[in-house]
Amino acid sequence: MNQHRRLREEKLDEEAETGEEFGARPGKQPRRTDRNEVMTRIEDLLVRLSDHQGDAVQGRIEDLSYLVSDVLPSYKSDILRILVECIATHPMQSGAYATFVGLVNVRDYEFGAECVNCLMQQLLKSLHGAEWTMARSLMLLLGDLVNTSVVTVGSMMQLLNDLVNVCEEDNSPQTRRDFYAHLVLGTLPSIGRELYEKRETALQMLLKRLQLYMNKERRAGEGVRLLRIWCNGEMPQHEYLELLWQQILRLERDHWIEKQLLRPYLAFDDSLSTALQHHLPMLEPPGYQPGSVSYPRPWLVFHLFELSDSPATLRLPEELDIERHVIESHILQILQLHHLERKTCAELLSSYIVSQPNVALEHCIVEVLLGQMLQLPSAPYLTINYGSIIIELCKMRPCKFPQIVAQAADILFTQLEFMNVSSFDRFVNWFSHHLSNFRYQWSWQDWESCTTVPDLHPSAMFVRELLKKCMRLSYHQHIVQLLPQSYAALIPLPPDPVFKYINELLPGAKLAKQLLEAIRAKSSALAVGGFIEASTELDDDIKINVMMQTFLHLGSKSFTHVFSIFSKFQPVMKMLAYNKANQFSILVALSEVWVNNDQLQLVVADKLLKIQIVDASVIVDWIFGQKEQLTHMYLWELINAVIKFTKNHSQNNYVEEQQLPHLCLLLQIVQNCVQVVTDHEEAFEQKCTDYWSDWVLGRLQCVLFNYIDDFRLISFKLNQIASELDNSKRLVKLIESYLAYIQ
Repeated sequence: MNQHRRLREEKLDEEAETGEEFGARPGKQPRRTDRNEVMTRIEDLLVRLSDHQGDAVQGRIEDLSYLVSDVLPSYKSDILRILVECIATHPMQSGAYATFVGLVNVRDYEFGAECVNCLMQQLLKSLHGAEWTMARSLMLLLGDLVNTSVVTVGSMMQLLNDLVNVCEEDNSPQTRRDFYAHLVLGTLPSIGRELYEKRETALQMLLKRLQLYMNKERRAGEGVRLLRIWCNGEMPQHEYLELLWQQILRLERDHWIEKQLLRPYLAFDDSLSTALQHHLPMLEPPGYQPGSVSYPRPWLVFHLFELSDSPATLRLPEELDIERHVIESHILQILQLHHLERKTCAELLSSYIVSQPNVALEHCIVEVLLGQMLQLPSAPYLTINYGSIIIELCKMRPCKFPQIVAQAADILFTQLEFMNVSSFDRFVNWFSHHLSNFRYQWSWQDWESCTTVPDLHPSAMFVRELLKKCMRLSYHQHIVQLLPQSYAALIPLPPDPVFKYINELLPGAKLAKQLLEAIRAKSSALAVGGFIEASTELDDDIKINVMMQTFLHLGSKSFTHVFSIFSKFQPVMKMLAYNKANQFSILVALSEVWVNNDQLQLVVADKLLKIQIVDASVIVDWIFGQKEQLTHMYLWELINAVIKFTKNHSQNNYVEEQQLPHLCLLLQIVQNCVQVVTDHEEAFEQKCTDYWSDWVLGRLQCVLFNYIDDFRLISFKLNQIASELDNSKRLVKLIESYLAYIQ
């Protein structure tokens, strides 16, 4: 019996004598601990094994193993359940959980057997149930159970080979085969050394099978081209499985020596080596059934920083170093668990930095957060989730993080010309929010190159859209005061309303005056409607223009003002908006009044849709009728808001799937976009870069990415549109690549 065990038992004996165990009061009879209290304590200790501090974890593992050994007969099933839950949420701490299982297995062989069977049952269940993340987590734990002498090396090799068998299936889709290849490759960093020392020949055969799949049978596919954040080759972008394969090959050349993973079992090697080992039961992966499950789609990994970007005193692992993969996996685990709790997430990331003092983890964290935020086809979480975490990190570590974030923003700015439009928009949204939390302080002089390029050049567009977003979060004059004079051409005009009926010579000026006086006198909707109907000398188009100009002029102080006017005079608006032509006139009047305020146009048009004054299809036609404005973000924000609203209201419509209103709307958007792009390309002279088409096609791609499941239902119509296009090779390529990706 070692000293730690003896001291612990002496302490427990003293607690039992004094009645203090589990918090009993001195002088009272020791109370009996109930089942919930014991399980709560065990669960708390299991969760605390996810700590990054190796020394602290070792002590907790040993304490937990002694506690569990004492109560194991009564709580075995509950302990296994909690273990599975913990590894699901903390897969990168599989070494700690495997060490715990190994220490208990030394004392109780039956528990080890039941644990192995339980994990294999859970693995099979997750594969059948399309719980892909859970399957990866369980494989990491099973791999580390080999390192802790719980599972035999031979049976683990058999499991890996059984999984690789799926990669050799002829009729399976590539997404299925890629997942199983990734499942095996992701397990090798933790057990590669053990396999190399004890089953080198079998390991080489396994790698040859994987190499055959990676080099000959597998193709990245045309659809993956759409996932590139940058269209040039300067910024490193790697297809996820290909990158992991190259990292594994580098690890093999290094004789499977990996130093980044937490391996607390090394401290207990003498004890663990005495344990009896278990054979993994045979596992047959579920067969492929078309349409039954959806496998993870490919994604790209980009690296923002070069080795020279980190301080000389810190080490930034190379992109093909397996250490980079391990670090990024740790960061993603924390992000996945706590992306909704910005302070907790930032604290855990800071703790991880402290645990690795010689590694440039700040650069890795910023790179992972921005990489996820800019990821295509869509980011896993909202842009504001990533932004708020970055802000918290800047506050917690003010000496390092702000400079690294600024460095990253500068790198992104230099690559704007090659950036995908969807990622471009998210960059604008993130950076405007980031600046708003730091008083909009920035080295604007460093970006002055944007003032000498064409208006539609990405760097000029970025600054213009960035300033508009900043003005939404602040106000026009404040932002103007912060900018150098050289930015004058990029600064948006003051967002003031334009009420054209101040000119009394315009047709309808008399009616506008009557309406202004009536509304200010708090006249009823019936009275105001009477004035409009009485103006028989005016056609409907002018009446609508006068009415909307008046309403918007009087409500220009705030959203609340204009919404109150709409609420009061909604019957009058409905009276005139009886057809699509009149609804279109309402939107034209809106764009005339708020010609210099994108936000007001967006919000008011959305409100008119929700109070059923204008139809969604009319808004789409109005948007695509503004050819020069189609390069601006706000119109596409409105398109997405219209689609979302229509889709939410389509759920209760019992019509054929292909005739759902939001699907018809999506098709209308594509058709309108095809029309304006083809018209533009016919008239465009190829004397300079066609930035206009770049923006419009890029934003069409954003819509396609945002509604993949919906477009899949009408993919045959997209295919038909592409087949009928003769003059636009770019449009055809975009649609064909998209269809290849979603199939």
